[in-house]
Amino acid sequence: MDSFPRLRRLSWPVIAVGSMSLTAYVYHIVAIWLLGTEEATVPPLYVLIGFIASVTVLATIWSRFFQRGPLEWLMGMATAPASRSRGRGSPKGL
Repeated sequence: MDSFPRLRRLSWPVIAVGSMSLTAYVYHIVAIWLLGTEEATVPPLYVLIGFIASVTVLATIWSRFFQRGPLEWLMGMATAPASRSRGRGSPKGL
């Protein structure tokens, strides 16, 4: 992507969603839960388009200020102690 800066600018929203995929997955689950399935008044295609548009916009805005998504950051903080202690006393290759 560094060789094609114009293409990178155009694909920036897709890159933003990809950099916070865990957050997008959880957002999708919460959105489905909030919408409910019993009252299907909106056609599923409109729901899908709305989800794609909203997650793309939110991810693009978020990535302007932060490098990782909120849940990716949280997972990084939760696993940081394990990655630091891995080098002390553990067998090589594990």
